[in-house]
Amino acid sequence: MIKKTGFITRVVCTPDGLVREPGMTITDPGTYDTVVCTPGMEKEAVIFENHKTQFLVQTEYEFTPREICRFMIEGGKARIVTKKTIDGERSFVENAATVKTGDSYSCTLRFKISGEEAIYGLGQHERGTYNYRNTKEYLYQNNMQIPMPVFLSSAGYAVVFDADCLMTYEEAQNEIRLDLDAADQINYYVITGEGFDRLVEGIRCLTGQAVMLPRWAFGYIQSKERYVSQEDILDTRKEFKDRQIPLSCLVLDWKSWEEGKWGNKIMDKNRFPDLSSMTEQLHKDDTAFMVSIWPNMNRGCENNREMLEAGKLLANLSTYDAFDPEARDLYWRQCEQELFLGGTDAWWCDSTEPFTPDWNGLEKREDGQRYELAKSELTKYFDARIANNFALAHAKGIYEHQTAACREKRVVNLTRSGSLSIQKYGTVLWSGDIMATWDVFRRQIAEGLSMCMSGIPYWTLDIGAFFAGSTQGFRRFSNVREGEAPWFWQGLFEKGVQDLGYRELYTRWLQMGTFLPVMRSHGTDTPREPWNFGEPGEKYYDTIVSYIRFRYKMLPYSYSLAHMVEEDSYTMFRSLMFDFACDPQVKNMAGEFMYGPAYLVCPVTKAMEYGPENEKLKGPKSWEVYLPSGAQWYHQKTKEFYAGGRAYEVEAPVTWQPVFIRAGSIIPVDSKCGKKGIADTIEVYEGADGRFLYYMDNGMDYRYREGQYAAISMQYNDETKTLSLDKVQGSYDYPRTFGIRFYRKDGTLKKGRMDYCGKTASYMFG
Repeated sequence: MIKKTGFITRVVCTPDGLVREPGMTITDPGTYDTVVCTPGMEKEAVIFENHKTQFLVQTEYEFTPREICRFMIEGGKARIVTKKTIDGERSFVENAATVKTGDSYSCTLRFKISGEEAIYGLGQHERGTYNYRNTKEYLYQNNMQIPMPVFLSSAGYAVVFDADCLMTYEEAQNEIRLDLDAADQINYYVITGEGFDRLVEGIRCLTGQAVMLPRWAFGYIQSKERYVSQEDILDTRKEFKDRQIPLSCLVLDWKSWEEGKWGNKIMDKNRFPDLSSMTEQLHKDDTAFMVSIWPNMNRGCENNREMLEAGKLLANLSTYDAFDPEARDLYWRQCEQELFLGGTDAWWCDSTEPFTPDWNGLEKREDGQRYELAKSELTKYFDARIANNFALAHAKGIYEHQTAACREKRVVNLTRSGSLSIQKYGTVLWSGDIMATWDVFRRQIAEGLSMCMSGIPYWTLDIGAFFAGSTQGFRRFSNVREGEAPWFWQGLFEKGVQDLGYRELYTRWLQMGTFLPVMRSHGTDTPREPWNFGEPGEKYYDTIVSYIRFRYKMLPYSYSLAHMVEEDSYTMFRSLMFDFACDPQVKNMAGEFMYGPAYLVCPVTKAMEYGPENEKLKGPKSWEVYLPSGAQWYHQKTKEFYAGGRAYEVEAPVTWQPVFIRAGSIIPVDSKCGKKGIADTIEVYEGADGRFLYYMDNGMDYRYREGQYAAISMQYNDETKTLSLDKVQGSYDYPRTFGIRFYRKDGTLKKGRMDYCGKTASYMFG
C-alpha cells in the first residue's frame, strides 16, 4: 500500500474493524486523509511518500489481548497507609485485590526509517537524550520525566500518537518499535512540512493551540522551599524593592496548610492570617502570587472529607479522581473558596504524576525496572488506557473553571507532568526535582529542547537545581550517615550558597534561565534570593542582578514571542534544527539554542572558577561556541561581528554568558527594564533583511481576543538601510516615540529617534 501524504495523514490499525473516536489528547481529529488497517493487514506495508520520495514505512503491527483491572478496597484485606516521603506525604493501598473492569490490547507498531535521519521529541527524559537514534526510552510519568507520544525527524516529518497509555520507544538498525501498554486501537498521525515550525504547527493543529500567559509570567519568578509565613513573603518582596531588583511573582511552596493536613486548600491562619491583605500588598507592588496545590489531601482534613463524602477519591482515599468531571468541579470549588478569591494569581500544580513508586532508595533502578514498577502502581488506580493523562485532566479542570469564573486573570499552571494538548490549558511544565551538578545542568538543556520540539511551548526548570547538596539536606527527613542520601538527592554542594562552587553553578544556571520561556529560581537546602550570593559590588551578586534586569529589558521582545506562540504556533525556546536544519553541524548539537529569532544562547556548562568546597580552579575562562551557517552574528557583549558556519573560542568569564545576535534582527527593548513590556528603543543589526512583530496588550485578561491589543509589524531592509513600521493593528495604546540603535558590522553604533503616530513610517540609517 502506498499513501502520498498531505499535511496530516491519519492511520488507524484496528483489531476488529471498528474505527474508534480519538482519545483525550486529540482536540481536532479533522478531515484528514485516513488509512485504515483491518484484521489481516498486520504485515502489509504502509509507505509514506512526499514528492515521490519515500520517508517512512509502517512495516507491521500486532495486538495482544489484555485485561483492564482496578483496585478493590471495599472489604477484604485492603489497608491504606500514609507515609512521609521526599515527594510529600502520600497514601498507599496495600494488600488490595484487583477486579477486572474490561478488555483491551497491548499493541506493537514498527516503522522503517533511513540511516541518515535524526529523531527528536518524546518529551522530557532524565538522561538528556537529544537524538533518539539507537536508544530505548520509556514513556511514563515521573518526577523528572514528562513523556510525549510524538517524535520528529530531520527528514521533515513528525508522528503523533493518539495514545494515553504508558509506552516504550526503541530504535535500532533503522527500525522504530513502539509498544503501547493498553489501547483499543493504534491511532497515529503523520505530519509533513518544510521545517520544524511547520511540524509543530501540525502537532498543535491536532492537540490544541497554546494560550497566552499573562505578561508577568515572562518576568522573574522567585521561589524556594519555602516561605513559612505571610510576613516572610512580604519581607522578601520588600527586600527586592529596596534593592531595586525587578520581580514579577513570589511563590508559596507546599505546606500553606495546617500541620498534618497535607494538600488541604485552606491556609494555616497562624502563619497566613489574611491572604487577601497579603496579595493586595503584593499587587500594589505589581507582584503576582503563586501557591502550591496538590491532587492528594491527607485523610481527615476538610478537603479530603468533602471529596470522600462525594465519592470522588481514588482507591488510596487521598488523591482526587481528576478524570471525573464532578470531581474536577469540587476540586475547583475548594481552590476558589479561599485561595482564588483571596487574590491568588497562579497555581503550582505539584505532584501531578501523582504516583512515583520508583523515586526512592539509595541506588537508581534500571530503566526497565522503573518502568514496570511505575506501570504496576499507576494501573492500580487508573484505567491502563489513560494512565499517562492524570495531569492533563487535572490541568483541564483548573483552566476551564478559572476561565469560567473570571475573565480578568489568565490562567497560569506550573505543573510537573503533562501530556500532549496540555499547552491549551495555560500550563508551564518544569523539569522536576533535579540536583545541582554540572552534568545535570548540561542535560537540562537537551531535555527542554526535546520538550519544546514535542509541541509544548512553555518549559522551565529550577534555576540552581532543587537539591543543592545531599546528606545534610536529607537529614530533615531521616537520621542518615554520610553518603546515604537517595540517588536523586546527590547535589555537589553541601554548604549551598556558602560554597563558591555553588555560586558559580547557580550564576551560570541563571544566565541560561534568562533565555527560557519562563525564568524561575527554586530549590531546597539553601536560600535562593540574589542577596544570598553576595552584596552589591561582588561579582556573583552583580551578575545575577544584571541578568534579572536584562530579562526585563527583553520583556517587549519576549511578550511579542508569546503572542506568536498563540497566533502562529511558534516555539520560543528553539533547537537549532528549527532555524538551521540545512547546517549538518547542528543535527546533534544540544548545548546551544535560539531564544526567538534573534538570540543564539551558548550556556557555559562547566566550572571555571571553583569546584565544590571552594576549591580554586585554574585554566582559561573561555568557551567554544558554534555559530550556525546561513546567518551572520554579533557578540551580544562586545558587538564584534562573526561569520556563521564556524566554531570560535570566546571569552566567558562568569560575569557574562556567550550570547550572539543574528544579523538582521529587530529587537524592541525597554531600556528602563520595566514590567509593562513597553518598548522605548528598537535595536537593529546590520547584515541581513529582518522582520519582527512587536505586540502589546494589558497583559492580564482575555480582552486581546476582542481586539484590545496593539501590533506593529517592523521590517529592516539591509540594502537601503531602512527600518519601516507598518500601520498599528488593534485598539490598544502604543508608544509614540522610539529610540533607535543601529549596530553596524564595522563595530560602530548609530543612534537616533523615531516618531510614530500609528501609521506607516520609515527611518533611514544613512
